[in-house]
Amino acid sequence: MTTATEKRTPEETARCIAKNAVPDVNEALELMRLQGPVEVGNVQDGHGTVLITLRSGDAYEFARWVRMRAPRLETSDRGHG
Repeated sequence: MTTATEKRTPEETARCIAKNAVPDVNEALELMRLQGPVEVGNVQDGHGTVLITLRSGDAYEFARWVRMRAPRLETSDRGHG
């Protein structure tokens, strides 16, 4: 762990940002009444990652919730399956 006077590497900064996002993601899942572990993942392309594991039924519920709130993309012809 670094002190305020020490500099972090870009990878350490990315991992720290991801770590700081975990409580917010946990809170969002709780508000949706979804349960699943939320963990800090690897740094990819300079960005920290947050991993969420959901049961398949909860994953569908999460996707439905997002689709109902996100603006529609006109060019979306993504298949399911």
